[in-house]
Formats: sequence, C-alpha cells, structure tokens
Amino acid sequence: MERNLKTGLLLATAIAVALTSSPASAKIKVPGWAKKAEKAITNGTAKLADTANGVSKSTEDVFAEGVGYTNFAAAQAKGYADADSLQVANLEATANKWTNLAEADTASAVMGFKNYADRMAADSAAVGQSEFAQIRTDAIKANNLKIYVLDTLARRIYNKIGPIVGGSDTLARYVADTCLEPAKSGWGKITPFVTKAKALDGATQEAVFRVLRTIGRGNKPDRQTATDMLAVGQALGMVSANGLALVGNAYKSNFSVSVGGSATGVVGINASVALAMDTFPTNGKYGMAVTVNTGAQLAAGTADIFPGATIGFGLGWGPGSAADGEGMTMTAGGSLAAIDVAAQWSVPNDVVKALVTDALKTEFTLAGLTETLTSNLTASIQTMCQVPGVSAGVSIPVPANMGDVTFSTGYTYVAWRGSF
Repeated sequence: MERNLKTGLLLATAIAVALTSSPASAKIKVPGWAKKAEKAITNGTAKLADTANGVSKSTEDVFAEGVGYTNFAAAQAKGYADADSLQVANLEATANKWTNLAEADTASAVMGFKNYADRMAADSAAVGQSEFAQIRTDAIKANNLKIYVLDTLARRIYNKIGPIVGGSDTLARYVADTCLEPAKSGWGKITPFVTKAKALDGATQEAVFRVLRTIGRGNKPDRQTATDMLAVGQALGMVSANGLALVGNAYKSNFSVSVGGSATGVVGINASVALAMDTFPTNGKYGMAVTVNTGAQLAAGTADIFPGATIGFGLGWGPGSAADGEGMTMTAGGSLAAIDVAAQWSVPNDVVKALVTDALKTEFTLAGLTETLTSNLTASIQTMCQVPGVSAGVSIPVPANMGDVTFSTGYTYVAWRGSF
C-alpha cells in the first residue's frame, strides 16, 4: 500500500506536471484556421469609410470596431500594438465562445491581466511542479474562510462519529461496511480517464493548465473556463454530444478537476477545491460549480487522525448535477493498479441524523444497532452507497484495516454555481 501511495502521489503530480509538451510562446499561437481567416481579410478593408459623417477610418479603427472597441485608441489602451495583434487575439477569443475581444479583455482584466492575449499566453503555459504546489496552496487560501466555517461543521460531525467508526456494532461502521464494495467497484471506472489524461494533446493540456490556474486564483469561472472544461471533458470521454459519460453511460452526472492539501492555515484541516461541470446541457448550457470539501482523515478501525494527508490534483466524477453535492460526505480511499483512488458519497439528512443520534449513546450493542436500523434507514443507506463519486490521484494515509481502505467523514460546500 505504501508503494502504491507513493506511486499515487507521483501520479497526482504527474497529471499536473507531466502533462507538459513545450512551453507556451510569449505570444498567442495562431492556429491554422486563424491564419486562413487572416488571409481572407483583404487590403480593401483599410479603405472602408464612415460616409455618414464623411470621415474616413484607419485600418486600425476598422479592426478595433470589429472586435468590440470604439476605436483603435481604446484597444491600444488595453495593450494592443496594431491591427494584426487585435485580429489574432479576436480570432482566438471568438473561437472560445466570447462575443468579441473587448468582452474577453474585460473578463481578463478582472483576473489581473492586461488583456485577453496576456491571459492566454500566461495561463496556457505548462504548469511545473513548484507552481503546482503554489496553485494548490493558493486554492486553499482563496477559500480559507469557507474552509474554517466548514471545518466547524465537519468537526461537530466527526467528534461524534469519528471515534466510533472502528467500533464493531455502530451505525457508522455499518455504513462503512455497506459502502465498501461499491467503493471498490467504483474505482475501476476512473482508470480509463487516467489513461486518457496522460495522452491529452497539446491544446487540451493547455486547457487543463488554464483550469488549474483559475482554481488557484479563486476566480469565478467565465466563458473561457467553461470552454476549457468542456474541451477537457470531451477529450477524456466524460462529456459527449448526448450527455452520456464514459462512467457507466450515466446521463445526469458531473466531472471535476480538483486541487487540495492540508496547508490551509487551520491546523488539522484537510481540504480540496474542485471545479465541476455537468456532463449534460440544460437549455443549451452546461451547469458548473466550485466546491470545497473538508474533513479530517481517519483510519477505520483505529480512529487515528492523520492531519498530514495530502490530496493532489485529481480527476473526479460524481452522480447528479455539479451544483447539488452539498452536505456531509463519507469518503473511502485506497489503491487500484498503482493509482491512489477514492470514492465519496453525499450522506442523506436522515442518515446524518441517525449517525449523530447513534454516536451520542454511551454504550454500543448489537441490539441497539438493530433497533436503530429501521427498514427505511437501511434502504436509504443502501441507495446512498450504490453510486459513489470516484476520483484518481488522491492520496490517503495507509489504513489499519478495512481491507486496505480508509473511511473519513467531511463536509462539501458549493462556493459558486453558474452555467455557460
């Protein structure tokens, strides 16, 4: 298991680091279709005139108007030197679903960039190991307040439930046992994504890098982020034209890219930040969500807390919409084919209440557990465990038992919801 965890950590970094081809150039690269479009604009464009006012316009002004600016002076103030730079940037912006370059520039300025061209050049560059560590830290810091609040909720649950997960006759252990096999069977679903992730082409790699940097900055997703996530989802087979995902051909589900770690500024808290997208469109738009997950890791059977657990860059999939995964969670972690993997469930409210009630008992007996487990509650637990979310590249400490699987309780908060 220890060897597998080390391998998993390498994979966790590899998906973020090894997805490198060649560093992005200082200028935006002009794709083939853009070059063809550029040739289609003839010198006659420069002769266009505003005859209504009898004032001829320069080539630069004509281009500036065409990409959403009042004139070239307005575009020049955003950092564009000539009509050619405007044209190249606009072609890429419109290809990425922006209405025009001015709209893309405005959104990029919110993120601290001079313009869209600078944003694309900077965010498309390969992510190195040291920068990935910084992205992970920044993502946690950007959500530090939310994590602190969430941890209070998570600890209330954990302080009651955590110490008894290892007990033989507790509801928490019953839930863990019930979810164990679905977790192991669910892990096999993520391995095709890992294989595809290691073989992404250059353009999709750059999309991954841009998504990672957006998560790290804590920015709200925009059209560029949505375009990049959709490109990644389609390349991995998580998103298709009919909304079916590669995972069990599920229709209403979501996939995610996440970063995380224990460097939250609050002792003992482990957290991850994920950007998730629905695999299916609603009214022509894909739902998206930024989620924050926190909770102490524990080894089932010992109740030992491992605050140093590290969650690396992960690819994830879950049932339902990206915006609906809020509440208490239970996570099972282990290894599969030298890849660290995890399965996570959103725990229904009736199960949460029963877990807390059961944990408040001073003595645990098989008879008491039998009394707690009503038929409705048993059905709810079994339904919950049937379809876990799965992810890869997640490292969880070596467990004491449970067949090389650790279980931990936590809480997921949806920090942002939107659609594009």
